[in-house]
Amino acid sequence: MKKRILVTDELFISKSHEEELFNRGFEVVRLNKISATEDELIEALQNVNGYILGGIEIVSERVIESTKHLEAIVFTGAGYKEFIPSYKLATEKGIAIANAPGGNAASVSEYTLGLMIAMTRSMFTLGRTGETEFMTTNTLSNMSIGIIGLGHIGLLLAKSLKSMGVLDVRYYSKTRHYELEEGFGLYYDSMEEIFRRCDIISIHVEKDAGDNFVSKNHLSIMKDNSILINTSYAEAVDTDALYLELKSERLKSAFDAPPKNKSFKSLPLSHWFASNLQTAYNTEKAIDTVNNMVVQSMISLLTSGEDHFLVNPRYKDYK
Repeated sequence: MKKRILVTDELFISKSHEEELFNRGFEVVRLNKISATEDELIEALQNVNGYILGGIEIVSERVIESTKHLEAIVFTGAGYKEFIPSYKLATEKGIAIANAPGGNAASVSEYTLGLMIAMTRSMFTLGRTGETEFMTTNTLSNMSIGIIGLGHIGLLLAKSLKSMGVLDVRYYSKTRHYELEEGFGLYYDSMEEIFRRCDIISIHVEKDAGDNFVSKNHLSIMKDNSILINTSYAEAVDTDALYLELKSERLKSAFDAPPKNKSFKSLPLSHWFASNLQTAYNTEKAIDTVNNMVVQSMISLLTSGEDHFLVNPRYKDYK
């Protein structure tokens, strides 16, 4: 009997990728919902061996507890813990988890750069969404830009900024990268110093950093008229504190997903922009790259139990 693989949402896993899985001896079943409910996911995962998480559903402990045949979950992005908060329980049930780090990094980096330019050059104010006809603005090459988190996305962003002539690019990361400082002319600083001195600050951390990673205190020491960009998860920033800073028009900010606080909708575009739904990752090239990564990971996990992108190797202790 063929092993069955569930794919959620319609964005990931094209017909050609389905055919590849079929030719390797697997049956693909689909739940074409972007955000399946807990009950819908529980039902869809019955008698399923593999699960490609292509939507924005949350895999709760109740979902994991309900599975009887699930062997592997592959997430179509990097920050799997945001969507699989039950990853520890999954590990203890002997379920392998893999992700696709860097698969959409170029697209997210590109979108981040676009937000920086839009806010710096006051595009929303000077276009049909605003009423100002003429204004002299700043330019990125004349600014100090800080990157919090120098992973796949942060590094690509840093390289793009340097290629555009930005001289002062600073970063904070859990790991210091001396070779990048010398090779690309980056500067390492503490997180507090970056918030104190930079004109633009871009957040690129994973869910592990926790809610309010960027705190009220961080926001309070930012320079007047500086810009906070967040293409990470919305809760990485203390949004209540940010709202007050934006309402007073002391800071500007742009997110790749709207905060839960509905008051943000009342803020002017000159100081606040947010995507209607997380979209920075969503380009044709990124989707194809991620498809290739997750299909190969799923095949590897269901045939050998090993994969280069396996994130919980301890699952084997519980099989």
